[in-house]
Amino acid sequence: METVIEIDGTKLGSDSRPYVIAEVGINARNDLELAKRFIEVAASAGADAVKFQTHLADAEISEPAIRSIGAGDVYETVAECEWTAEEHEMLRAHAKASDVTFLSTPFSVEAVDLLEEIDVPAIKIGSGELTNRELLARVAETGKPLLVSTGMHTREEIAEACSFLESVAEEFALFYCVSEYPTSPADFDFGTIQSLEQLADVPVGFSDHSTGAEAAKVAIGNGAAMIEKHFTIDRRLPGPDQEVSIEPETLEDLCSFADLYHETSTEKTELQGEEPDVKAWAQHSLVAKRPIEQGEEFTTENLTTKRPGSGISANRYFDIVGRTAATDIEENIVLSSDDVQ
Repeated sequence: METVIEIDGTKLGSDSRPYVIAEVGINARNDLELAKRFIEVAASAGADAVKFQTHLADAEISEPAIRSIGAGDVYETVAECEWTAEEHEMLRAHAKASDVTFLSTPFSVEAVDLLEEIDVPAIKIGSGELTNRELLARVAETGKPLLVSTGMHTREEIAEACSFLESVAEEFALFYCVSEYPTSPADFDFGTIQSLEQLADVPVGFSDHSTGAEAAKVAIGNGAAMIEKHFTIDRRLPGPDQEVSIEPETLEDLCSFADLYHETSTEKTELQGEEPDVKAWAQHSLVAKRPIEQGEEFTTENLTTKRPGSGISANRYFDIVGRTAATDIEENIVLSSDDVQ
């Protein structure tokens, strides 16, 4: 059984409801009011947490170097999506008021400092930072749970990262992830969830970059303790992640599925709801196939089974065959215990 971790009072693990993280990321750009609207809609849909990204362009990117490889637009996008510490605090406070947990992903040590300053309850680590020992060590220093994605890394690299995390972090969880945008269904291998559980003995979730919510539901069925899903209030908004983001109705459906999965995955030993009433008429009892006289032996010729299940149960048919009648029994009468010697 993997270790259970706790975020903002909610336990995450195999016996808990799958934890749904609505990943806003950079879909709200740096529009504070729009970001607040994202938070409200995610909370209304039933998400447990709403997650942003904490970008400080010059702290996470060498601008000359990234332009030299033809990826200058990455720097420009990141620079347009920065939030100040004050704005982070406003978003965290708005999430609290909306009854949803605020999370974010840092991409630099300085970003970790900012998230620690506003006291987030846990810190999400993107796949690109799995091997960033400096960043992982700094996040571990906060004492907060780490939620670590594993996309674009081999099992050996993941094992090495887990070994490092075990040496520095108080608690962490992993996310199975395929770092393609969008990810096609053929690229998923959900057996990896169990494999990662066995590797690290920690809760394992699924960070989903596919379109729709189908893959996330399959992941839940394969034991994912958490789902991180890109979310938007309108895919027509600008931004590179809109294509793989689900809209409010689909997020609500995913959260409802998480509820249903949890409610139906426990072991129940008692009859449910209307089952006792259905059982009363749906099951069979022993019935006289023809009139049976007192003292006559019950046989397969004079005994049958019919609904309802209000008399001697049909599962006692061969127990009663061979015994004798204690009373005269009319044809088509349901037998009771008083009818059998």
